[in-house]
Amino acid sequence: MTPVHTTGSLWLGDVRPGMRLGMPAFDCSAELVAGYAELLEARHPIHVDAEFARNTRYGRLIAHGPLVVAKVLAQLGGVFGEALQVLLGIGGWRFYGPVFVGDRVVVECTVLDVSASKAASAGAVELEFRVLAADGSLAQRGTASVLVSRASAGRA
Repeated sequence: MTPVHTTGSLWLGDVRPGMRLGMPAFDCSAELVAGYAELLEARHPIHVDAEFARNTRYGRLIAHGPLVVAKVLAQLGGVFGEALQVLLGIGGWRFYGPVFVGDRVVVECTVLDVSASKAASAGAVELEFRVLAADGSLAQRGTASVLVSRASAGRA
């Protein structure tokens, strides 16, 4: 299935299980990783010290796993637009391999489930994410649920 790319809002009524949502790729730049390390005081040398990282099993700097998760989830605002209300939860996130500093990361997103009563103004959308490292290997995989609004009569 071809991913759906939106330029406006993606409302609850537009979302179906099995649908692939277009997520932008992003760069795990040294600046992004350094900013995350400073903000959260997460300065393990495998993320910020090139000399240290060179002598690890990875041989170079790697991005923080949770940084990649946060970046992926932050992009949901761009996917759903004003229809996105809140993040309901994150589940089953696993790290399979490193994302290296400087890598361009590709994100695949599939709708797993949509649940809402007919009269509800919003519903839960469960999503699965596959994060691919620059070499195409699976780096991370996980799920998240978000609350998405239905389009009102004047919107769509």
